[in-house]
Amino acid sequence: MKSKRIGIHYDSCYEAHDTGPGHPESAERYRVLRAALEALPEDYPRLQGRKATVGEVLLAHEAYYHDVVYRDVESCADVLRTGDTNLCTESYDVALEATGAVLNAVDAVMSGELLRAFCAVRPPGHHATSQRGMGFCIFNHVAIAARYLQKHHGVKRVAIVDWDVHHGNGTEEIFYGDPSVFYLSLHEAGIYPYTGAAEDRGMDAGIGATLNLPLRHGSGGEGALRAWDEVAEAALDAFAPEFVLVSAGFDARVRDPLGGLDWEDETFVGLTERVCRLAERHAGGRVVSSLEGGYYPPGLASAAVAHVRAMRGG
Repeated sequence: MKSKRIGIHYDSCYEAHDTGPGHPESAERYRVLRAALEALPEDYPRLQGRKATVGEVLLAHEAYYHDVVYRDVESCADVLRTGDTNLCTESYDVALEATGAVLNAVDAVMSGELLRAFCAVRPPGHHATSQRGMGFCIFNHVAIAARYLQKHHGVKRVAIVDWDVHHGNGTEEIFYGDPSVFYLSLHEAGIYPYTGAAEDRGMDAGIGATLNLPLRHGSGGEGALRAWDEVAEAALDAFAPEFVLVSAGFDARVRDPLGGLDWEDETFVGLTERVCRLAERHAGGRVVSSLEGGYYPPGLASAAVAHVRAMRGG
């Protein structure tokens, strides 16, 4: 049996992505999270990062869109022309570092060096479609990782579990017609980006594997865990993923200014345990988790550390 070595990645380089005064997706939220991760014991191996190549970005994004990002940053644009994502002169390089770190974690897990890993990266990614960045996102790290697993490691079936409070419209768009990637989203109904309706189920139409489970405002963690137990688990078991990726947003947590699901840390623990048990049944336990949202810094740090600790016990 593999040792349950749970790697973590964090780096001050992500603080160079300056979103401007008062922006919720700030370097300050990241500094608080980084300090909490740095305080974890040394028996959580620290993963190094690397910069993704342009070819890796193009696994999930159109070349035109990559070039838009590059040109907007080079021209010192304040906002990405495709959507509501603030930029600075470091944003392109930082986004490549974020994607590369997730790919490095995938390699470490596939090699057996680690069983699971959490990557604390920014900017987030799950709103970035193949052709458009939006919602604070530039490159879709988890989507790129799924394609990387298939191309470089021969993995046939990848599950992406997204529990950010906002629906990951970008990830859904990239994989909606693809039956080899199962996209599950647990999110708050009726908020940005106003997608992810329950009836939008690609697998029912026979064109892919998409399962959206929108949750009522204020429904708490019980609603999320019940949705997993009653609906998601059977669908994911039928898919039988060979690798599980997590878009780990922590903005569903109580006191977050951008979400209203009121989850406690225990909710993230419960979801993490369920993901890990799914991975144990089908994927040799292999999970890589990548940070998405979470805009109340103390809550983000607390929930993320609970998630990391639960990855070891799952």
